[in-house]
Amino acid sequence: MPYWYVWWRLFELQRGRCACCTASPSVVDHDHRSGSIRGLLCVSCNRLESKYYRRERLCLHDGPHCFEAYWRNPPALHLGWEKVKSRFFQSNPGLRLSPQG
Repeated sequence: MPYWYVWWRLFELQRGRCACCTASPSVVDHDHRSGSIRGLLCVSCNRLESKYYRRERLCLHDGPHCFEAYWRNPPALHLGWEKVKSRFFQSNPGLRLSPQG
């Protein structure tokens, strides 16, 4: 799956916003352990999310654990996409590519 498709599909799904704040997204975020694509994040959230995971910083957004909520239910969860090295794949071809159909 090409990078541009992953980017624009997520951009459309998230209405042009970071998955954790209202800024414009700039990074396709994925779980480094499983490879699962989670969503688009802005530069700031992408940096803070990794520091929050390593317990080096607290989340500065509304709510006590915004990154934990994002990890539990990321925007791209239903797409079943994975990143392996620099390539994107759909891990479960039976999953729908859009919530509408």
